[in-house]
Amino acid sequence: MDITKMTAAQRAELKAQLEAEERAEKQKREEDIAAYKNGVDEFCRTGFSRLEELSRQMRQEKDRIFAEAEVLIQMKDDLFKTKTDRHSNSFTSSDSKITVTLGNRTNDGWDDTVNAGVDKVKTFIRSLARDADSAALTEMVMNLLSRDKKGNLKASRVLQLREIARKSGYPELIEATDIIQAAYRPVDTCQFVSVQYKDEQGVKRTLPLSLAAMEKEA
Repeated sequence: MDITKMTAAQRAELKAQLEAEERAEKQKREEDIAAYKNGVDEFCRTGFSRLEELSRQMRQEKDRIFAEAEVLIQMKDDLFKTKTDRHSNSFTSSDSKITVTLGNRTNDGWDDTVNAGVDKVKTFIRSLARDADSAALTEMVMNLLSRDKKGNLKASRVLQLREIARKSGYPELIEATDIIQAAYRPVDTCQFVSVQYKDEQGVKRTLPLSLAAMEKEA
């Protein structure tokens, strides 16, 4: 199409046609955007409704599992004259195919006296003569006193440190590690339930109990 050969009326008609098409495209885009936003709203509302109900059911089932486990724990304590630690307990079916474990997850925590114990350890380490044996002890102790990203000591490492102190026979080091151990204040973070089972092929698997743990079906 050679626009230079068109009459004024033809050019005006073409311009009007192009403008109409542009308006139609703009209108369609606006309608598509509105449809997308409506779809997002519907997705969020209906998805929330379903997941809220799922969350409620999971909460109820968790409470039920813990209540039933408490009955079994009490029965065991009565039968065998024991006092079960509620931190973590496992129950396994008679055919060994299903194991349910539940309890409380904890984070390591310490009161402010832990710093006094750490300082005493470091003071003692600095007082050692720098022979091969003391250098090795220093390295082990300082590694065990290293803190995590949150600045906390690891309780498992403190236990190792106490064992080293006992074996070393140094009273100052033993006293310092006792101070650190006495400062331990674990903090419960949440209750957990985990289930392991053997599938039809005898392969041990973990039952996914969170949305994040569930694999999408093919």
